[in-house]
Amino acid sequence: MKKKSLLVASIIALAGNAFAGGYLTNTNQSIYFLRNPARDAAIGIDGVYFNPAGAAFYNDGFHIQFNWQNAHQKRDAYASYPIPVLPSPLFKYNFGNPSPNEDGGREFTGRVDVPIQPSLFALYNTGDWSFQFGFGVIGGGGNCEFENGVGMFEALVGSKALTALGQKFGGYSLDSYVNGKQYYFGGTFAVARKLSEKLSVSLGLRGIYVTNNFKGHIKDMKFGMLTGRQENPIVVIDQNQNPALSDLELDCDQKGFGIAPIVGIDWKAADWVNIAAKFEFKTKLRVESEAHNNDAFNALAGTEPKFAGYLDGAKTPCDMPAIATIGAQFMPTEALRLNVGYHHYFDMDTKQWTKDMVGNTNEILFGAEYAFSEMFEVSAGFQKTMPDQTDLNLSDMAFSLSSYSYGLGVGVRLSPAVKLNVAYFRTVYDDYTKTDPEKYSVTTYSRTNYVIGAGIDISF
Repeated sequence: MKKKSLLVASIIALAGNAFAGGYLTNTNQSIYFLRNPARDAAIGIDGVYFNPAGAAFYNDGFHIQFNWQNAHQKRDAYASYPIPVLPSPLFKYNFGNPSPNEDGGREFTGRVDVPIQPSLFALYNTGDWSFQFGFGVIGGGGNCEFENGVGMFEALVGSKALTALGQKFGGYSLDSYVNGKQYYFGGTFAVARKLSEKLSVSLGLRGIYVTNNFKGHIKDMKFGMLTGRQENPIVVIDQNQNPALSDLELDCDQKGFGIAPIVGIDWKAADWVNIAAKFEFKTKLRVESEAHNNDAFNALAGTEPKFAGYLDGAKTPCDMPAIATIGAQFMPTEALRLNVGYHHYFDMDTKQWTKDMVGNTNEILFGAEYAFSEMFEVSAGFQKTMPDQTDLNLSDMAFSLSSYSYGLGVGVRLSPAVKLNVAYFRTVYDDYTKTDPEKYSVTTYSRTNYVIGAGIDISF
């Protein structure tokens, strides 16, 4: 069960979440969020996502918001395999690319680049009623590429060579590569109603369509066998000499769909205080694989549970966890807004993770906005994300880390009906070191991330 769960976590997070939020959830759905992530009790067009009940208190009429974000993330896994039977760590024996580091470790880097990440919100308010639509990349997003593969792949080949050659082991070499794309497209329809001038409620449904693609290879594998001869101490065994060194080719697409309700409430506790809460139910998602792997990879996946989800026809759980949010907005003056928020992700209630892998994720958020005039405003905010996980939930291809994020930006009203927003958002992650005595591995995971974006509000 642990191996299967780790496989699932690796598959669903290979491309990874390039944005703010939990393991899978992207909460940065608007440029307002980048400016100030504490949007849970704010009243605005992007309330379609953050505060659907409160959006009923927005101005009457038809309002639409377009958002464009550009995100970049770098993932580093520094791995070392100090195997007891070898005088030096395993990666020192890669005669094609030996580790240059004293501890025999090697850094494997994955990059996520999202040139354009769009989202759209539409809001029609009339009297006590609010009709809402939203579309965006709710989870995942982008393409993650490991140009030199990942540590677990190199260790697989090196260990295979060591097992095959025993005391005659003289090294190995390989060409390794992994690429993953993951998108969770979400469309939301909601209705909100003001029950009074101080209280509103909302009910919505969100459908999520998942599309993933994974490509990779391990090829040009060679083993080095010690000969005992001084003039020619190592003989290289290539694929032509050993059928066990067949190329491994991964090419797998995955598709899935799920739907879940969302409920919300907004309460104007005072003229200068607004409080809101929202609950997104768990979205049950099962992705089915359509694979075009080569025979050697399929044979490996038939014996290695960690690769079984990449086989043709395999079905993998990729649930979006339920989320509870609550927030408050304080307006001590007409020009100043202060925001706080709290998010709780029910990760333990999903099928892809087991309770010995994760607990539940929590986030706290703060922010402020100040309007210098009707035309110009500035804002900034802070978010702290605290996943609860064990070593079992981290692998070379999938790792989420504790982090804090900050964002800042401006809003400029170009006309009574048009407003421009621009922002910058950065996430700083804590490093995490995992030691696996069974595999003789020590890996330190680290990440960096930043997003820039622009958006426009239009009212009719």
